[in-house]
Amino acid sequence: MLTAMVICPIDRAVLELALNSGLVDFEDAVQIFGAVAQGLDVILTRDNRGFLSSPIPVLSVQDLLQQLGEQNRD
Repeated sequence: MLTAMVICPIDRAVLELALNSGLVDFEDAVQIFGAVAQGLDVILTRDNRGFLSSPIPVLSVQDLLQQLGEQNRD
């Protein structure tokens, strides 16, 4: 799994964006803006409740595995 994922660096700019985002959960905001800063396609999480206003699609592990299975069938 780690070969297919990117661990985003978090810097001051990401933290400031998260802090000023108005999102209720700061940690989720950090993840969102870290992903935005890296130009990622998707955020993978076990708890998508804090990502409802994410500009990047958010998937659960089950959703990801289902999409990968569908791609392999095509």
